[in-house]
Amino acid sequence: MKYVLIILFSTLSLVAMAQVATKGIVKDASTNEALIGANIFSKSNWKIGASTDLNGEFTITNLTKGDTLIVSYIGYKEKEVVFKGDEHLTIQLFPTVQSMAEVTITAEKMVAEEFTYKKVKRMDIYLNPSAKADPLLATNSLPSSTTLDESANISFRGSSPDETGVFFNNVPLYDAVRFSQLNGIGTFGIFNTAIVDEMLVFPGNPPLEYGNTTSGLIAIKTAEDIPEEKVRTATVSLASYGLLMSQKLNKKQAITVFSNYQPAAIIKAFNTEALNDIKDFNSVDLGLSYLNAINETTILKVFNYTLLEGYDFNYQTPTLTTTFEQRKKRNFTITNLRKKIGKSELSFNNNISFTKTQFNYADANIELNYFDGFASANYKYATTNLIFKTGAAFDYREQHFDGTFYIIDYAEGEGYPMASATNTTELIRPEVYGFLTYFINDKWTLGSGLRKNLPVDNQSNFLSSQLSTKYNLNNNSSLTFAIGNYHRFDFPQNEKAILNESKQVSIDYSYESNQVNFTASAFGKESITDGITSEVAGIELFVKSKIVNKLTGQISYSLIDGISQNSDGTEYPNKYDLDYFVRGNLEWRMNANWTANSTFSFRQGNFYQPLTSSTFDSNLGVYSPEYSSLTDQSRLPDYGIIDMSISRMIPVNENLNIICFGSVNNILNKENIRTYRYNFDYSERSSSLFSQRTLYFGAVINF
Repeated sequence: MKYVLIILFSTLSLVAMAQVATKGIVKDASTNEALIGANIFSKSNWKIGASTDLNGEFTITNLTKGDTLIVSYIGYKEKEVVFKGDEHLTIQLFPTVQSMAEVTITAEKMVAEEFTYKKVKRMDIYLNPSAKADPLLATNSLPSSTTLDESANISFRGSSPDETGVFFNNVPLYDAVRFSQLNGIGTFGIFNTAIVDEMLVFPGNPPLEYGNTTSGLIAIKTAEDIPEEKVRTATVSLASYGLLMSQKLNKKQAITVFSNYQPAAIIKAFNTEALNDIKDFNSVDLGLSYLNAINETTILKVFNYTLLEGYDFNYQTPTLTTTFEQRKKRNFTITNLRKKIGKSELSFNNNISFTKTQFNYADANIELNYFDGFASANYKYATTNLIFKTGAAFDYREQHFDGTFYIIDYAEGEGYPMASATNTTELIRPEVYGFLTYFINDKWTLGSGLRKNLPVDNQSNFLSSQLSTKYNLNNNSSLTFAIGNYHRFDFPQNEKAILNESKQVSIDYSYESNQVNFTASAFGKESITDGITSEVAGIELFVKSKIVNKLTGQISYSLIDGISQNSDGTEYPNKYDLDYFVRGNLEWRMNANWTANSTFSFRQGNFYQPLTSSTFDSNLGVYSPEYSSLTDQSRLPDYGIIDMSISRMIPVNENLNIICFGSVNNILNKENIRTYRYNFDYSERSSSLFSQRTLYFGAVINF
C-alpha cells in the first residue's frame, strides 16, 4: 500500500508539473485596446477555456504544454496559439478583412477632433462604474462636470445644462434624457451604449462645426462597420429588461435593433424606504439602426428611436399633498448620407423629432408638444496638413402649450386660483459656418471657426468665432489653448428669441502613459442671458494611476469662483460657485473575472434663499412666504456620496458569457439635501433628499 501511494503521488505530481496555470490578455492588434468577452478555448477540449474580463484579461489553470488555443472575438479573425508554458500571454487579434466584393468606408472624423478634451470609447463607458453603462452619465466622472444633481442633464465648468449641446450622428438632440424629473432615482440618457462607437467631449469652447451651444458639447457617433457575425445581448436587472440584436443583411448592409422595458415593482420591493416617494414608473423604448455602404465612396445611416415613459411620485407643497403624474411619448428619426469625392466629402444630415409630455397633479393639467426639424448640408476638404469644413444648417423648433395651472405657487390645491392658456411658439435658426484645422508640423496644430446666423423673426444678429491651438510637448503630453465667443437661441418670450452669449478662454494640459494619466485645466467665461450676467473662473485637476498590483485609483478636484449680476446691477453668488468638487474611484481586480469598485463624490451644498417670515393672506386663506434676497443666500449642507459595485465575468462556452453585476448606491445612506419644504403655516421645515441607499443588481448575457 505504501508503494502504491508513492506511485500515485508521483504520477499526480508529474501531471501537475505538466499543467501550467497561465494568465493573459487579448488586444486589438491595430489600436492595442483590450477586448472584453473574447473567448479562449483548447482546440482538443472546448471545456477547457475562459473569456476575457472587463480589462481584456483571462486566467486558465488547466492547460497542458503543447495545447493549441483557439482565440475568437466578434468582428475579428480567429487565431490559433500554441501554449508553450508561458506564465503570461499577450494575444493580438486583427479585425476581419472584408472580401473584395464587400465595401469599406472610411469612418467619419470630426474636423475639430484634434482639440477634444476627452474621447470616450464604448468600452470606456462599460468600464466606468460611475456611468452605470450610460454614455451621458459617463461624462459626470470628468473633473469638468459641474452637475449639481444626480441627473444626466450635464453641466460643464459652471454653466447651465441648457447650454450643453448633445449631438447624435451630427444632429442636435434637445431632450436626450429619460425620467427628467424622477426625484430620488436619478435620470439616464436615451442612448444604448451598445450602438455607441465613440463620444467626444468638449467641456468648454465647443467647436463651431456644431451650433446653438455656448458651453460644453457632447458628440456621439454610432459605428460604421458591418459585423461579420450576429451580435446578441440580453440585459436582466431589478429595473430593466433589454435585448439587442445586430447582424449584416448582406455584404453592404447591416441592421441593429434594441428594446428595453423598465418597470418599478421589483426595484421598489428591494428598496422600499429609499424609493418611498416614487409611486410608480415605467418605460418602453425601441431603437433601430440601419447601415448601408452603398459603394466605396457613399454611406447611408438611418436611426429611429421611440420612447414611451411615465412616472408617478409624491408631490408636496404647504397647501397640497398629492400624486404628480407625468407621461411622455418621444420619437425621432436621424438620417445621414455621406459621399467622398477624392479629397472632398459631401454630407447631409437630417432629424425629425416629436415629443408629447403631459403633467397632471390635483386640478392642474398641462400638455406640451414639441416638434424639432433639423437639416444640414456640408462640404469637407482634407489633405495631409489641412482639414476644412463648411456648410449650412437649418433648425426649426416648435413648442405648443395647452393647460390649466395654478396662478400662485404657494397656493395650490382645490379652490385656489387657476388659469388656462394655449399658445404656440416657434424658433427658426438658419446658420452658415466654416471650420479649419491646420497641422503646422508634428508639434503644432491650429484650429479656427466662424458661425453666422441668418436672422429671422426679430432675432439678434451675431457672429460666433473661436481660435484653438494645440502643442504636443512630447509623445505623452500636450497643451491646448482655446478662446471664443459663442451664441445660442432659446424659445422666444415677448415675441423675441432669448439669446445667450458666452465668451470663454481655457488652457488644458494632458499627460498620459501606461502608468499615469494626469490633466490640469484653467478656464474663465462670461455669459449673458436675458439681462443676467454670469462670470466664472476655475481650475481642474485629475490623476489616475495604479496604486498597487491589483488596485487602480483616480481622483479629481475642481474649484470654481462665480458671481452673477442682474440687469439692475445687483450682484449675488453664482449657482456654481464652489470651493471644492472632488470625485474619485478605486478599482480592485480580485482575480481575472472579479472586479470591485468604489466611487465617491463630495462637494459644497447648493445655494438657497432661506425663509425669513410668512404672512397670512386672508383673501386666499393661505400663508404667503417671504425669502431672503439673492444677495443673502445660504448653502445647504455639504453633499457626499459613496457607491460600491462588484462584477463578475462568467464564461459558459465559446458562444455564451455572462457579466453579473451588483451595486449599492449611497452605501452610507447619507442624507444629502436637495431642498427644504414647509408645512401649511411655514412653522416647520423638512428636507427633500437626493437618492438614499439603493440596492441594484442584474446580468448582461452575450450569446
